[in-house]
Parts: sequence; structure tokens; C-alpha cells
Amino acid sequence: MGYVQNQLSRNEEIVYASRQHWFAVIARAWVWIVVAILALALSIWIGSNATIINETIDGIVTVVVFAALIGSLAYIGFVLWDWHNQEWVITTHRVIRAEGVLNKSVVDSSLEKINDARLDQSMFGRLFGFGTLDILTASEEAGATNMGDFPMIADPVTFKKMMFDQKQMMERPELAPPRYPRASPSPSMERAEPMAPRAGSDQVVVASGSATAQPAPPAATPVVPPAQPTAADQVTSTLESLASLRDKGLITPEEYEAKKRELLERM
Repeated sequence: MGYVQNQLSRNEEIVYASRQHWFAVIARAWVWIVVAILALALSIWIGSNATIINETIDGIVTVVVFAALIGSLAYIGFVLWDWHNQEWVITTHRVIRAEGVLNKSVVDSSLEKINDARLDQSMFGRLFGFGTLDILTASEEAGATNMGDFPMIADPVTFKKMMFDQKQMMERPELAPPRYPRASPSPSMERAEPMAPRAGSDQVVVASGSATAQPAPPAATPVVPPAQPTAADQVTSTLESLASLRDKGLITPEEYEAKKRELLERM
């Protein structure tokens, strides 16, 4: 597909590609296939016998047989190469027929000029999927040279359908699918409406004209300050500390009694 690819114009793309059915290769080279088979059989037969007539005649026959074998195989290979280089293409703008191995022959016709097509398929062609497609163009109706037919084209029904489908999409662009998928617009975001309170809810809607009464905020829980220690509790704690110091021998009993009297006098 490289040669036709280089012939495309800007924004032109290949839609469908085909070539002749492989039966066309047999139709073109069946004689040489028979010659190759006979030459191969004779070469095997000559090689298996020591002498047929004499050495001179046997040598000439051997050379002719090998020449026929090599020539027939070369011709069959050339036919296969030529068949492989066939490019019968439908693009977005035209139909192109490119052929040839060393010398290229390219014939194309715009889809706008194609008026009709005639398809001939034998029973054998319908069984194996080939036929002859003859395209009728406006230039042919005017007496000019047309692009010719497509003999023994593979799957001619599909080729014909794709050609007329592309012609219709070219004449009516609104029927053609978009080349690139378009991104769908993002949905508009709407502000959510507040939901009505459920049954048993603490929120009660009271209609008074157009105004709605808001629910009262919950009452605040009073904070109770921690209780302050009294003077008696402080004296008791101090006496317990002094008694612990006395028991450990850090102060004398006299000092403990003196401190005790002092604290009790302050109360």
C-alpha cells in the first residue's frame, strides 16, 4: 500500500483496498504451471536413467528441460509479484487502480464522476468470491477514456458497496461519521435544594406568610466551678505533713507541738 499512499492528497484517507482474486494468478500462468510440472517430471525421469539415446542428445534434452523449468518458475514468480503489487483502492475522494512491478500504471476517478457500476459474477465466481466490476463514469458517457473495469476482483460486492457508500457520504457530509469523537459537554451543576424535615424531626416548619421560623438553638449547659478547699482542710493537710516529718525524725516533738498550737490559733 506504499505506492498509493504516496499518491493521496491532503486529508485523503484509504477506506477500502483490494486486488484480483488469487484465481487470476492461475488464469494467467496455468500454461507455465503445466510446463513447470512436465519439466520437473522429465528432469526426474532423466536423472533416474543412465542413458536414453546417447550422451549428446541426453545432454541437450537435459539442458532444455532445466531451462524450461527455470523459465516457467521465473514467469510464475513474476506473475505472483505483479499480483501482489496490485492496489485497487477506494479513498475518501476517489477510486484508484495502481498496477505494475517496475513500470507503474495508475488510473483514478473521482467519486463525484461515478454514475453507476456493473457487476458480472459467474456461478463459479459467486462460490469463490470474485467477479468483474465495470465502473461507469461521466467521462465515459462523454466519450472520453474511462478507468476501465476490475477483472476478477476479490469480493466485488463489498468493493461496490464501499464505493457507493463513500460517494454518498461525500455528497452528503452530514451522513459521514465524525473523524474524531467529540467530547460531550459536562452537565451543569445546580445548587441542591434543602430537603423537607422527616416525620419526628426536631425541625418544625412554621409557615407565617413567606417567612419560615428557624428552630431554637439548644440551651447551654451551666459550667460548675470546682469547689475551693476550706481553711480547716488546709490546716489538717499541714498537720499531717508535720506529723510525717516528726515520725521520720526530721523535727522534734516540741517543734511539732509548737507548730500545731500556732496553726490552731490562726483558725
